[in-house]
Amino acid sequence: MNKLKIYAPSDLNTPDLMPPFGEFGMRFLAEGDSWFTVGALNPLKNSNLLYEMRFGQTACAVNCAMPGDTLRRMAQVSRDPVFADLLAGRRKRAWDGLLLSCGGNDLIDALSVRGPDVPLDKRLLREAAEWGDAAQGAARYLSDAGWQTFGVYLKANLDHLVALRDGGPSRGAPMFLHGYSVPMPRPAPAGPKLGPWLLPSVQAYGIPPADYAAVAALLIRRLAALLAECAGDAARFPALHFFDTTAIAVTPAAPGSSGESGDWINEIHLNRSGCQKLAVPWAAAVEKVIEGLRG
Repeated sequence: MNKLKIYAPSDLNTPDLMPPFGEFGMRFLAEGDSWFTVGALNPLKNSNLLYEMRFGQTACAVNCAMPGDTLRRMAQVSRDPVFADLLAGRRKRAWDGLLLSCGGNDLIDALSVRGPDVPLDKRLLREAAEWGDAAQGAARYLSDAGWQTFGVYLKANLDHLVALRDGGPSRGAPMFLHGYSVPMPRPAPAGPKLGPWLLPSVQAYGIPPADYAAVAALLIRRLAALLAECAGDAARFPALHFFDTTAIAVTPAAPGSSGESGDWINEIHLNRSGCQKLAVPWAAAVEKVIEGLRG
C-alpha cells in the first residue's frame, strides 16, 4: 500500500519542493480542522487522518487544513484565501478529489454558546430548568430547535463550498467527508490554553458526569447523521461523499483521565492507533469512488 504524500501550499511556490503531480495516480486538495493537522508538531507521538491514509495507487495531497478551522472559514474566500486560490484562483488545477475534515469545530463552537438571553434555537444544549424527562436519556439535554439551526448553518456553508469547487477546473470533483469518533468529555487538553473543548460546555450546563459519555455519543452521532443527510442530497450537494466513522470501534478514554487514554491523545483527538483505525478504511472508500469515476 502507498502512503499519502502530503505537501504544504507553500511548496507550490518553490521549484525544488513543487509536487511532481504527474507521477501520482491521485491528486487531492485537503482542507479541514485539526483532525488533518494534529501530529505535525510531534509526529513521533501524534498523528492525524491524512498521515495514516494508504492507497493501492500512489496519491498526494496539498493540505490547507489548520487547527480550529470551521466550515464557514473553509467556504468563505476571504477567510481562507489559500484554499480558494488552489481550487478556483490563480493556482487552480483539476484535482481528482477534495479531502475534507469539517463539522467538528463548528459543533464545539455551537456547544459553547450559553447565556440567560440566548433562546433555545440558538444553542445546542438546554439549561437545567429546561431538561426533558429522564426517560429521554441523553436527548433530554439537547435542544432540538438549536439542532435545526445548526443544520441550516452547516448546509449553507456546504452550499458555498460546492459553489467554490464548481467555479473552477475541479467542477464536479468528488468531495470526501469523514465523520468523527465519540470522545469522552474530560480534562485532557492538547497543551496550555488548547482545550479541553467539550468538558467546559457540559459542566457549564450542569450535565451530570455520569451522562457525559452518552451526551458526547449523541452529539457525534447527530453530526454524522446530518453529514450523511447532506451527502444523500445529490441535487443540492453533487458528488459529496460521507464516510461514517462512528461505526468504527475505537478504544474510549477513561472518564476523568487527563492525558493519553485508550485511542485518544487528548480529549477530542485520536492517537496514532485511533487514526489508523479510521484512516485506512476511509482511504479505501475514497479510492473506490475515484476508480469508479475512471471506469
